[in-house]
Amino acid sequence: MGACAQSPAPAANEPGFSFIVIGDTPYSAQDEAMLNEALPLIKSQSYTFVIHVGDYKGGGQQCLKQFDDRLEQVMNDLSPIPVFYTPGDNEWTDCDRHTDPDTGEKYSDLERLEIVRARFASGIPAGAGAFGYRRQEALKENATWAYGGVRFLTMHVTGTNNGRDWVTVDAIADAAAAANQRDAANLAWLDEGFEKAADENASAVVIAFQADPTDIADKPDDVMCDSAAESDQHPCDAFTDLRRALQHSAEAFKKPVLVIHGDTSPFTLNQDFDGEEAENLWRLNAAGDAGTNRAGVRYGLVDVAKVTISSDETSPFSAEGLLTGIQPSRK
Repeated sequence: MGACAQSPAPAANEPGFSFIVIGDTPYSAQDEAMLNEALPLIKSQSYTFVIHVGDYKGGGQQCLKQFDDRLEQVMNDLSPIPVFYTPGDNEWTDCDRHTDPDTGEKYSDLERLEIVRARFASGIPAGAGAFGYRRQEALKENATWAYGGVRFLTMHVTGTNNGRDWVTVDAIADAAAAANQRDAANLAWLDEGFEKAADENASAVVIAFQADPTDIADKPDDVMCDSAAESDQHPCDAFTDLRRALQHSAEAFKKPVLVIHGDTSPFTLNQDFDGEEAENLWRLNAAGDAGTNRAGVRYGLVDVAKVTISSDETSPFSAEGLLTGIQPSRK
């Protein structure tokens, strides 16, 4: 895969800047080859930071330490560029689909989450100190930082109905309580982030998490979850409160807001929020989540995303595949 010519990321005092988003990869040998090409390019072009929106292993793969090690190696390979990671469902909430080869038993999702937290949410990422980086006390994997007059937030929001569906090992009550705690912490973190952005007169806010908050085709509209279930026959939409909070926060902020997520395959940049839209609110479904369906049709984009923030009020956010130069769909 040939690399497009790239220019270095602008300094913080310039009118625009770019950063990299990685997510939903590597799932295949093709993905691994892509990363082997992309990581040196990211480092050589001195992008200021990388956001990783989770799912660093395929959903069909066991939840093995070697995949955790691989994410840590990606972070080490990019150092001193900081990598800001937010968890995905593949590395914890979907792990109870698989058997742990060390025990012969199915994984506990909540035990896997503690492993992910201990490894990737226990300190400050290398190189992040210059950005005023800070973790949330209530949910250590949630973080915030600032660069170029923009306030950034990560939030722990995953697929599988935000960890509320297909709970097959942990007690249903425990899974529900953990999800309720995450939801409350996320909404508080969102409020705090927008308050901080207003206080510092930020020019924009960027929020990154794993789940696609519009991927709710099989769920009832605007029925928020407060429980968990053993299957996906669970009549609630776990992203209802989040979409509403994003809409209301963006409307109050009045300046550009970008939500970056993964989990579904279309590389897309638009303003669709399944009914909770705002004129200054955009959504980027990042590159990744690539594969071939049963009909032999390819989906997703084997790439990482270069995201650019500019001072253009009508189109403040843009993106392209770092290696392919492919632009996201606007539909």
